[in-house]
Amino acid sequence: MQQAAPGGRADPLAPLVGVEAADAQDPTTGLALTGVLLVGDQKRAIVTTPNGSGVICVGADGRCGADAPLLLPTGWSVLSIDVAGGCIRFALNDEPQDPFCIA
Repeated sequence: MQQAAPGGRADPLAPLVGVEAADAQDPTTGLALTGVLLVGDQKRAIVTTPNGSGVICVGADGRCGADAPLLLPTGWSVLSIDVAGGCIRFALNDEPQDPFCIA
C-alpha cells in the first residue's frame, strides 16, 4: 500500500524562505528564470515576467497550452529549453538570442 506524500507549498512558485536564490535575470525581457523541468516529454521553464509567474514551453508564444496565460512580451518566442544545462533560448521577432541560463 502506498502512503500519501505530505502536502507541498501553498505557492510552488513563491521564493523559498531562508534559501539563497540562484535565479537568472534577463534585462532585455525582464524575465527571471527560476528553474527548468521535464514533464513527460515536454520541456518547461519556470519563470517570472512582468506579466506574471508560471511555466513556459518551446513555441511561438511560450505557452504550454491554449488556456495557459501569456507570460512573454509581444514578439518573443521560446526556441529551446535545455533541462540538463538549465538554459532557455529565446527569439525576438524570429531572431535567435543568446542562451539564457540559471547561474
